[in-house]
Amino acid sequence: MKKIALLLLLVTTITVAFGQKNVRQSASNYLKDGKLDKAMEAINQCVLDPSTAQDAKAWFIRGNVYLEISNTKDEKFKSLDAEPLTKALESYRKSIEFDPKKEYYNDILIKLDWQRNNYYNAAVENYNKKLYKDAMINFGKGADVMELANVTDTSSILNAATCASLANEKEASKQYYLKLLKSNYKSPVLYITLSDIYRQDKDSANSLKYVRMGQQEYPNDLRLFLAETNIYLTFNNTPKALSNLKVAMAKDSTNYSVAFALGTIYDNISNDTTQPADQRQKAFENAIAAYTNAIRLNADYFEGNYNLGALYVNKAASINEVATKLPLEETTKFDKMKKEADGYLEKALPFLEKATELQPADVNTLFTLKQIYSRTNKPDKVKAVQEKINAIQKK
Repeated sequence: MKKIALLLLLVTTITVAFGQKNVRQSASNYLKDGKLDKAMEAINQCVLDPSTAQDAKAWFIRGNVYLEISNTKDEKFKSLDAEPLTKALESYRKSIEFDPKKEYYNDILIKLDWQRNNYYNAAVENYNKKLYKDAMINFGKGADVMELANVTDTSSILNAATCASLANEKEASKQYYLKLLKSNYKSPVLYITLSDIYRQDKDSANSLKYVRMGQQEYPNDLRLFLAETNIYLTFNNTPKALSNLKVAMAKDSTNYSVAFALGTIYDNISNDTTQPADQRQKAFENAIAAYTNAIRLNADYFEGNYNLGALYVNKAASINEVATKLPLEETTKFDKMKKEADGYLEKALPFLEKATELQPADVNTLFTLKQIYSRTNKPDKVKAVQEKINAIQKK
């Protein structure tokens, strides 16, 4: 009697499984006929049943159904599910999991590529609308899709990282760049960007770690060398930053941004009151030379012109500060120092005038010019600059 009961149970199980396979076939037929609502209902019944819950073909068909729902133009079918692409991806993942012989693998690859393109197109649309976080998410999903097929979609990951940066999603940006690195993506910019992310996070150890990894791969890339210099500048390691920039200038004597960076370091030293007077004076002279070189290499470089003008203005201010503290009887020395200060103001003028020509709406430059014109007794120019300031402030 026990054997008969067992046989009856076995027959019942086979009948149920066979019945669910009929449901699976019905779902496939509904899909072919474009009856997506019925196809979705049938295939969900199939994968929820214990007898076919691990059936690779059923999950493959389910992926196809939801992929069609995501692409349909028919509103009654579009409303069947809020996230059809996500469910399609889940279904294909299950199908691969339950398909050790890879019977459906190649067909899934084709579908995955199609689905990846859907995410990619959605991401591009988000990007064009400046919805950078949404673009990041969709590019990321596109990369996840291809990961199912053990394919690294570097294009989508790189785009996701870029959009993460634009959306100010710093941690996400970092993780996407690290993912690129793990996938053996090769580019000096990758190391520079990763290093800069950690630099902005005030993590000097990791910042240096990634820039030096890049230098091992690309030992002659000047950009990596400059990225290392930026780290030293950020963490106030002036001697190493200065040393690096001198080497960089020797490697590329036409790089005006390197010349400018050299100028800023010397400029800072010249204003550091903790330094000996002779070293500050030497740094002042070196700053003039570096800024002048930057302008020589790029005459329309706003920062170079502005900083050189500001350097002279600050020098004049420091001389005036000392002069005002002189005893009243030292009029001769006072007059001499005032003349020296005014001379530096005159030297500042052509560079600040060039700077305001390059960026006419920069109010800081205009205010500085107004002060110099006032100090050097140029009332007409004071009036003209004030009119420009008033016009800008009215906007």
